[in-house]
Amino acid sequence: MGFMEKNNTEQWIAIGDIHACPQQLNSLLKKIKGFPNHRLIFLGDYVDYGDDLSGLIELLRKIQMERKDTIFLLGNHDEELLSLYRKFCNEEDKFQKILDYYKVSQNQVEWMDKNLVTYFETENAFFSHAGLDDTKDLQEQTKEDLIHSGYREELDHITPKLVVQGHLVMKEVKSVGNHWFVDTGCGWGGKLSCLVYPEMEVFSV
Repeated sequence: MGFMEKNNTEQWIAIGDIHACPQQLNSLLKKIKGFPNHRLIFLGDYVDYGDDLSGLIELLRKIQMERKDTIFLLGNHDEELLSLYRKFCNEEDKFQKILDYYKVSQNQVEWMDKNLVTYFETENAFFSHAGLDDTKDLQEQTKEDLIHSGYREELDHITPKLVVQGHLVMKEVKSVGNHWFVDTGCGWGGKLSCLVYPEMEVFSV
């Protein structure tokens, strides 16, 4: 489902929802070249809205080979595709229609199924696609909570850590208390953004 890592020299870059727009991701990667030792954490939603999911997956795979500690979180749009994959993978005709609709290969969907995790946690931060359900303790959060939550306020009553998410589209990267929102509408006519830690810098394209 996900995992926690302890790292006393914590450095990361959280990248918002990309929605099948590899060109924007390439442009953002150029902007953050000055942080080669930061772990990349993708906040999910690679699927839908943009026009090149196949190209995006290949770019993500390339990044994974170059930076093996990269984290790829699961988004709700990704889960829709993967649910169809799991349901129809043994029905050739239906499965091919799914691949044709999303314009991806079976190998690419299998990569997603293998590599996307529901959450990632460090000493100082908790990452999921959609944040947290504000009525549950951290250990009680379900997969559905972590990819569908719509909570928009601070979450220090759940955890003192930064909670970093995509999912909810904002005009700019913003925080409400310890709760950070990094989806700025890429694929919807908005921008692709990221948050750099511990520098707390924001970059957008």
